[in-house]
Amino acid sequence: MMRMTIAVALAIVTSAPALAQDPAEMRAAREVLMQLQPRSFAENREYCGYVGVLPDGTVSVTEVTRGRRDSCLSRADESRFVEIVASFHTHAGFDPEADSEVPSIEDIEGDMFEGVDGYVATPGGRLWYIDGQRGVATLICGLGCMGQDPNFVPGIAGPIANRYTLDDLNARMSEW
Repeated sequence: MMRMTIAVALAIVTSAPALAQDPAEMRAAREVLMQLQPRSFAENREYCGYVGVLPDGTVSVTEVTRGRRDSCLSRADESRFVEIVASFHTHAGFDPEADSEVPSIEDIEGDMFEGVDGYVATPGGRLWYIDGQRGVATLICGLGCMGQDPNFVPGIAGPIANRYTLDDLNARMSEW
């Protein structure tokens, strides 16, 4: 009986979605993304930057970079931070031909390569957390929680899971 309890507990722990360990990190990312969403929709451009820790331990964000319709490479000055802990970016305006309601494979791989976590806001108003060590994207809040592009059409992207691994996203891309 004890083995079964330990096995069940281990299965629950290893399958539970990972969320940002630092609430200040998530709060900083969410606040900046909430401010960026309307501009991102209006201009149909991604906006991006980083969340970092200042010398006094305060969590803050870098300057924001305006990207392209489907990509963004931060050009922010990170020198004032003692550590960069996460990236953040919007997914621009709604495009019925883009699978922009979930993080992309490149989003996850980029965070893994940089060794940071990530936050992604979508045109449908979803907010995702990317665990940059495990390569897993977990939904923080669903449809509309981060504002929504006025042109957004619910359901066009098909079913959206609460969690994606790189393998899951590869499978989704082959169906898209």
